Amino acid sequence: MKIPGWWFLLLAASAQAEEAIIRLAPTPLELPRTIGPLQGNADPHKYDDPALGVSYQYNARGASLTVYVYDAGAKDLADGSETIPVCHEFESAKQGVKAAYQNAQLVSQNAVRLQSSGQAPSLREAVFEFEFRERPTISYVWITAVAKNFIKLRFTADAQLRDELPEARRAILSAMGTAITPHLAPVDPNAEKPGNSINLNVGSAGAFDEDAASTFIYPLALSAIAEKTPELQPECGGEVIPDHATQVSLFREVFGGSGMGDTGKFSKRIQQVDAAGFLEEFVWVELHQDTWGKTPPEGLTLDDYARWKKKNLKRFRIPPLGSVALGYPRSLPLAPALED
Repeated sequence: MKIPGWWFLLLAASAQAEEAIIRLAPTPLELPRTIGPLQGNADPHKYDDPALGVSYQYNARGASLTVYVYDAGAKDLADGSETIPVCHEFESAKQGVKAAYQNAQLVSQNAVRLQSSGQAPSLREAVFEFEFRERPTISYVWITAVAKNFIKLRFTADAQLRDELPEARRAILSAMGTAITPHLAPVDPNAEKPGNSINLNVGSAGAFDEDAASTFIYPLALSAIAEKTPELQPECGGEVIPDHATQVSLFREVFGGSGMGDTGKFSKRIQQVDAAGFLEEFVWVELHQDTWGKTPPEGLTLDDYARWKKKNLKRFRIPPLGSVALGYPRSLPLAPALED
């Protein structure tokens, strides 16, 4: 069922915004008490745990909006949505929706700018569909940080209002853009941007010092691949764990005699493994990661590798290879600015 003109009430609400506002304490942010047909309650709901902050409720026929203001116990939160703390809160909020509603499906997730300016604030956005009280329901989650607090919004509407939701989204996010923009901290052009932390394990190889060149190159090569391959990047930063295929490719590139590595004992062993046709099996067995699961890729001959290993890799050890950690969250696809 479509309700014509449902969100055109936003224009009338704007004229009353100065007289009817809700201050999102403890921040200086202010929202209009009326956003489209949504009517807000200025009295905050305070949670027993101070880290959970407060929430403000808006309601309309078939729809509701909850605005959460909290710091989760963190200090000096940086503004914006492209930070590790905001990413963790976003992932937690998504898991909360999935846990609360049976068969909740994540339809999309994006970063969304609140204005067309390149310096405009942005939020992380997730859209879910599920059944609530036997009714098809659509729910949005938005989150960012400003004024040293997380700002999280949950907008939920009956699926019969689907045709009205693009305008609903625009109205809510426009109101948030107006509220947030004046309170963003000035951008420091000299501030160091978060980057990668590369642990080279230089000098820790012990008996494998002759392989120092290739083990030095390995994390550098992994870092370069992670920069170009978003699916390898951890959701919210942290250590990069290459998948099986990437690890095999890295070993061939760094240790396989292509010129990137050296001719140390470990490199020669890897070349021997590859020449025997067992590099994929070697990586699966000797470098296995929990994220790969328990089912090996099709075509691996693990029994043959086990017999070959017993004969050819006696007293063989893998030297420290170093690691890579990203200091920023994986970027989300950028949705068009609201004015676009």
